[in-house]
Amino acid sequence: MNGRSGIFKFFLFLFLGIIILLQFLSMVQSDRLYERLNTLISRLESSTVSAPARTGEKTAPSEPSNKSESVFTPYPGDDGDWVIRNLEGEPATLCDFLATSEWSSRWIVSGNIFEPMIEYEPDEFKYRGRLAEKFSISDDGMVIYFKLRDNIWFSDGHPVTTDDVIFTFNTITDPNIDAAPYANYFRDVDHYEKINDKEIKFYMKRVYFLSLGYLGGMTIYPEHIYKYKNAREFNERRSNPVGTGPYVFEKWDVGRQIVLRRNENYWGPKPKIRKLVFPFITNTTAELQALLAGQIDYMRPVPDQYAEKSNDDNFKKNFYCLSYWDAGNTGYFWIGWNEARPFFADKKVRLAMTYLVDRDSIIKHILRNPEARIPTGTFYIYGKQGDPNIKPWPYDPEKAKQLLDEAGWIDHDGDGIRDKNGVPFRFKYMIAADMALHEQIAKLVKDSAASAGIEVILDPYEWSVFSQKVQNREFDAVSMAWGGGIEEDPYQIWHSSQRQKGSNYVDFNNPAADALIEQARQTIDPDKRNALYHQFDRIIHEEQPYTFIYTRPEQRFLDKRFQNVIIHTLGINELEWYVPTQFQKYK
Repeated sequence: MNGRSGIFKFFLFLFLGIIILLQFLSMVQSDRLYERLNTLISRLESSTVSAPARTGEKTAPSEPSNKSESVFTPYPGDDGDWVIRNLEGEPATLCDFLATSEWSSRWIVSGNIFEPMIEYEPDEFKYRGRLAEKFSISDDGMVIYFKLRDNIWFSDGHPVTTDDVIFTFNTITDPNIDAAPYANYFRDVDHYEKINDKEIKFYMKRVYFLSLGYLGGMTIYPEHIYKYKNAREFNERRSNPVGTGPYVFEKWDVGRQIVLRRNENYWGPKPKIRKLVFPFITNTTAELQALLAGQIDYMRPVPDQYAEKSNDDNFKKNFYCLSYWDAGNTGYFWIGWNEARPFFADKKVRLAMTYLVDRDSIIKHILRNPEARIPTGTFYIYGKQGDPNIKPWPYDPEKAKQLLDEAGWIDHDGDGIRDKNGVPFRFKYMIAADMALHEQIAKLVKDSAASAGIEVILDPYEWSVFSQKVQNREFDAVSMAWGGGIEEDPYQIWHSSQRQKGSNYVDFNNPAADALIEQARQTIDPDKRNALYHQFDRIIHEEQPYTFIYTRPEQRFLDKRFQNVIIHTLGINELEWYVPTQFQKYK
């Protein structure tokens, strides 16, 4: 019995073991099938290139409710690839607060290499911390406080302290540093108090309604890298920027491109894109050809390019056509009349020049953008700072001729050109070369002016020369564009004190405007402040130091291999993008 019982138990355990083994194998097979299905689904999902999302249309990484922690939101998607984004001109410097810096400089370094203490939430008009963990402003607007995060450092590993904040502030406000336009925003700071290595307070001489934003918005420079013995040493440093940001400087091939690579020592979550490449292609036709050839990924098209390609189904298979109003960036295009020249010292002449520009035709036939608008002043067209009751001056050549006659510009000698005191009304109109939009508008102005007895000589220059001539006020008239802001202080552009080193390039000098600018700066209540800006807006409208040509939505073309392209209330954040592994082009 015992022998039989032992044999029986052996076969029973063997049978049970086989059953368990078969069950295990079945589970493994099921798991493998499940894994293969998951992999297949994942590949199918990642191979589908989705359209860019506007906030609310697509599930985006959620922002933590605590604004001081929102910078740590993880980025989705795969690591790898580059963004190649064209610039229409080579920057003069990679220091973002020098007077010689341009929008191209800031596009390259701000937020990528250099970071501020605070920044705006992407979908709300309120601040959140970046390098700062905490920040505040006193109820009376006289004390601004910042506390830096504990674990932040520059790309070389050196910790960020309030000494670096102080160094940055002192550098910007050093009168020997070529940063006068930016320094104007700190002119009302009385002194600062270093509490410790992470905390600092700024005390104001008087209230300035943008003091928190500008002090917190300083991009922080490392003292141990940028400390200088004389201002010239700092002013002439064009390249090799070092900051806290998610990218580091790799190289500047002069005349060709600037390259940034991902900061592998970044204190925060690293972006997924490994390199940012900024080639310089000044010709807009060549720029579009480069996009179509796959040589660049991202460009800001001129209006006729956008109008054509956004209606091209074949183009849209491979590229996003992005169009959006951006309260933090959307600006305006303008023609500035240099009031230091005899032609434009009289506001009747400046107004006449505005009457001679058919801005509706520019929007309809050159921009070809029904969303574009004619601004009446310097503020964001959909914001509260500008006076909504002001209407653009119409196109009226006969009224222009009447004003020119009243101003004494009459064709005395019968040669077809108006003149005054023996000076013919013949002026140079400076534009940036190889920019089709500038050329088209300039030719329209030239033809319209000729019909009123004014000779316009088009004066194009390559970008670096053009920008230097603007800085030196070496023009009669000029076409340019200003970027916008959520709330703006017109001091730098319009106050009479900015005629020499600031951005008041057209020599505008109006005591009433100065007084309103100064008063508004010190008015905390937004309704009262905006009432002052409405009065200022009226002065600008009547004086016409600029002819405001148009404002329009931001427009971009972007290769569709990029994912998580979200249009926020305040525009696009390239740091959110990624490229699925199977679509990556560059290693």
